[in-house]
Amino acid sequence: MKPIKGIISCAVLSFAVLLSGCEKTDIHKIDPISKELYQKTIPETFIVQRGDMQPTIRLKLTQNSLRYYNYSVDLDDLEFGELNVANGDYVKEGQIMCVLKSDKIEKKVADARETLEKDQLLLEHVKKLKSINFDPEKTDPEVKEYAANIALGKNYDDQIAAIEDDIKLKQIELYESQRDLDKCIVKAREDGVITYVSDAIANGVVVKGKDILTEASGDVGFYTEVRNTDYDFEVGAVYKAQSPTMEFDVEITEIEENTTGSKTLHFEPVSDDVVYVSTEKFEVVIPLEKMRDVVYIEERLVYTAVNEKRFVYLVDENGFRDPAYVEVDSVVDGMAIISSGLEGGEEVAAK
Repeated sequence: MKPIKGIISCAVLSFAVLLSGCEKTDIHKIDPISKELYQKTIPETFIVQRGDMQPTIRLKLTQNSLRYYNYSVDLDDLEFGELNVANGDYVKEGQIMCVLKSDKIEKKVADARETLEKDQLLLEHVKKLKSINFDPEKTDPEVKEYAANIALGKNYDDQIAAIEDDIKLKQIELYESQRDLDKCIVKAREDGVITYVSDAIANGVVVKGKDILTEASGDVGFYTEVRNTDYDFEVGAVYKAQSPTMEFDVEITEIEENTTGSKTLHFEPVSDDVVYVSTEKFEVVIPLEKMRDVVYIEERLVYTAVNEKRFVYLVDENGFRDPAYVEVDSVVDGMAIISSGLEGGEEVAAK
C-alpha cells in the first residue's frame, strides 16, 4: 500500500468494496469520486497482448487401473537364496523372481517323501504276501483250514488298511511341507512389471510378514473426457502422450458418447514396449490453427458485471483502476480473445 495525500472517507471505502468485493459489478452504477481523497492500492497488473497465437487442446489423461500383487512370506526360519529381478523389470507369468531357503522345511519334505516311499513299498509287500498265503477258495466253512485262512486274510487286510492310513497321513504331511517349500520360490502371477523391491530383500535379508516385491499387471491405457469442442477426434488417430519424464505415441482406440453430451476418449500406447508408466500424470497437447493478430489476456482478468457484460480493470498512468467493458470472442488455453474494448498494450489489473 502506498499512501497518496488526502483524507480517507467512508464514501471512498464503499467505492473500494464495490470494485473488489463483488464478483459481478455494474460499472455504470459506480459514481465517480475524487481520486485525491483516498488511499491507492497497487494491484497486480498485466499488459494486454496483441499478436499471433498458437492455440492448443490439452487433454489430461487418466491411467486405467492396473492390478497390483504384493509378495511376502509368512514362514519362520527362512534364509535368502537369490533375487532375480530389480525395480522396473518386466516379468512373465510363472517367472521365478526370488528364491528363499529353509533347511527345516526341506528336511520335512525329504523325511515325508522317504517315509512315504517306504510305506508304499511295504504296502506292495503285504499285498503280495496276502496273494501268496491267503487262499480265496477256502472261504467255505465246510472246507478244512477255513478258520485259519479267514484269520490270515483278516490279518493281512488289517495290515493293509493301517499302511494305507499311514500313507494318507504322510501324503497330507508331504503336501503341506511341499506347499511351504513352494512359498520359498516367489513366482510372478501374471505378465507385469516390478514396481517395488524391498531394501531388506535387496540386501539379502528376509523379514517375515513384510512385502518383498510388488508387481503391476495389466495393459497400459488412458482415458479422458472432452466436451464443448469442435475438434474432430477419430479412432486410430495418433498423438504424443507426455509427462515430466516420459513421452510416447498413443492411439485413440474408442470414442464413447456420454449421456451428458460429453465424449470419453480411450487411448493405448502404439508401442508394445510401453508396459508400465508408474503414477505419472500424462497429457496430450494438440496444436490448432494459428490465430493471427489477436488481442488477448488471461481469462481470470476478465470479470462479469450484474448485467452479464464482461469488463476489465484498466490501470491509468497514475496507477488507478477504472473498469471498462470488453467483448470476449473466445477462450483459448486460458486466454480470453478480446474482440472489442482493448487494442493491445494496455495495462489491466487483477482484483
